[in-house]
Amino acid sequence: MANYTITRHTESDHTYGCTQFSTMQIEGQIAVNGAALDSTVVWDLTADTGFSLELDDFIFTGATQMNVPPTIPPSSSWENLPYPILYAQMVQVSSVLIRITLYLAPDASQPGFGVGNNFVMPNTDVSITVPIEGCAMIAGHPMRLWFNEPTGNNTITEITVNPELEKRLAQTGDGSGGLKSHEVVGTLPPQALDKVASSSGDHLISYIVVAESGHRYRSTPTLTFNSKLYNVESFTQLTPSSYEKGKNNITGVRFEIYKK
Repeated sequence: MANYTITRHTESDHTYGCTQFSTMQIEGQIAVNGAALDSTVVWDLTADTGFSLELDDFIFTGATQMNVPPTIPPSSSWENLPYPILYAQMVQVSSVLIRITLYLAPDASQPGFGVGNNFVMPNTDVSITVPIEGCAMIAGHPMRLWFNEPTGNNTITEITVNPELEKRLAQTGDGSGGLKSHEVVGTLPPQALDKVASSSGDHLISYIVVAESGHRYRSTPTLTFNSKLYNVESFTQLTPSSYEKGKNNITGVRFEIYKK
C-alpha cells in the first residue's frame, strides 16, 4: 500500500466534471493564471494517519527532474511530462503534505518554467494520466531510553549514537561510573516500510559495558527492555586469561540496539 491519498486542491470559481480531477472547459479557452481555464492544476498528496512523507521519495514516472536552485520550503521541479503539462512542481508543505502543481502555461516566476506555449482547449475532450511513484513511511516518534549502569565500581560504560541520528538524539552520562545511569532522548525519523523481514530493525545506538583493567565478569552482562519496540543484539568481549592457559575471561559486552 502507498499509505497516502492524492486529492484535487479545488477552487470555488472552477466548474468540475464527474470527478474532482476533471473540469468543464470551452473550446478556445487559453490557460492563463486566474482565467476560466487556469494555468495550474493543484493536487494535495496527504499521508495516511500514522505515516509521514519525504519529498525525495516521490517522482513523476518518466519525467525529468530539473536542476534548479534550492527553495524554502523544499521543492522539486519537473519537465517532459505528458502533454499538455509543461512543467510540474512538488513542494514539501509539512511532514504529512506534499503539494503538487501542474503547469499548463509558462511561469517566468519559477526558475526554468518560462519557455513554452499556453495550452488552448481543443474541440474534443483531453484526458491524460500523470503517474507518480512513491511511498509514505511510518511516522517518527519520541524516544527515551534509560540505562541503569551495572552495579559496582569496576565497570566502564559507553554509548555511541548512530551517526545518522546524532542531530535527533541527545544523551547524558559520563560513561566512567561517575553517574549511575545514561539517558538517550529525542525523536526518531520516519521508518521505511520495505525493511527485510529478517532485519533487526533500524539501528539506533551501541551500548558498551567493559570491565576495568584487571577485572572480569563471572557471567555475561545482559540488557533487557520493558518496551517491545526494540531489539537487542549482544556481542561478548573475551580476553585470554593470564592465569589459566587456554581459557578466556569475559571482560565486556557490546549491545547493538534497534527499533523494530
